[in-house]
Amino acid sequence: MKSFRRSIFFTKAPLGGYYRYQDIFQVFPMDFERTPKNKLQRHFPNILEYWIDENDKVTKLFGDDDEDYDDNGLMNELATLTATTITKEEKILSLLTTFTNNIFFTYKGIDGSWGMPTDNTIPREDLNSASSKWSMGIFFYPGMPDDLKISGFTEITINPIQTVDYPDYYLDQPHLDSDWYTDIQFPSILDYLLDSYFNLEGNAANSVNAAISYTASAVELFNTRKTLSLLSSFTSLETMVNLEYDGVDPCRCRECGQQRFSISKKFRDYLLKYIGDTQSNKKKFNKYYALRSKIVHTGKQLQSELLFADVEQTIRHEELITRTEILQLGKLSIINWLLEN
Repeated sequence: MKSFRRSIFFTKAPLGGYYRYQDIFQVFPMDFERTPKNKLQRHFPNILEYWIDENDKVTKLFGDDDEDYDDNGLMNELATLTATTITKEEKILSLLTTFTNNIFFTYKGIDGSWGMPTDNTIPREDLNSASSKWSMGIFFYPGMPDDLKISGFTEITINPIQTVDYPDYYLDQPHLDSDWYTDIQFPSILDYLLDSYFNLEGNAANSVNAAISYTASAVELFNTRKTLSLLSSFTSLETMVNLEYDGVDPCRCRECGQQRFSISKKFRDYLLKYIGDTQSNKKKFNKYYALRSKIVHTGKQLQSELLFADVEQTIRHEELITRTEILQLGKLSIINWLLEN
């Protein structure tokens, strides 16, 4: 039996409309009467609606048996429900983060942090005498639990999210959360990508899920841990390369004895097949693999890794272009594989 759920997630630009994928899930901006708003916000609250059933169940136990915590197993039941819903939510948000040019996220953990209020509760003349407050990373308001109760998908009256044709969406000045005033757009092929994804089984499903997870990490770390973000993109790419060559016998050349399918060659050939087979691409992909090897094998960091690194602006820009291209290549390595398989 399906149990419909409604949860809150955030984007770093306005969602600007709704999107529904079949009868699996839908997203739309959170604009209820009591929803907190702030003109300075850089995290925009949105609603995710989906359902769970027995096939989604993720069992989570507090102890070796129910009696460890309570006689009726209520804590284990709650833990299982929480694990099931969070797993389903993260799966959907990771898909959207990978298949679009924006990050879709929730607040993880409740450790909290020190912060200053940004609303109008402190008069401007009193700002210098204001003090930081310990704050929990929780989005809440009176009546919110009632607003999150649903028994089915909400009938949406706003316009759908605008779409951009593939492949221009990923290659022509992708948004990448660089502008919090411009509404998020989706690729025109999103339905098709999700159809292909939800038809995956076995090893293909496991590999694509892993690649999606690495890509989501690359997006999350893009502006804060630049080298690690780049490594996550490379790892996503290599996960798809390994899937493509799964079961292929790495035979050796009779003349030189070397494997005909070296890691670097598989990396390059995969991108030539799924991104574009041109001479300029071949040189670029070889260059990117060399960069990957330097990071992995020598510990090389990007020159612009540190926020106040003493590097020329041209180098910062070149590394930004490289990081952006490899991030988009990581996404397209999954997307184009799904389109062709």
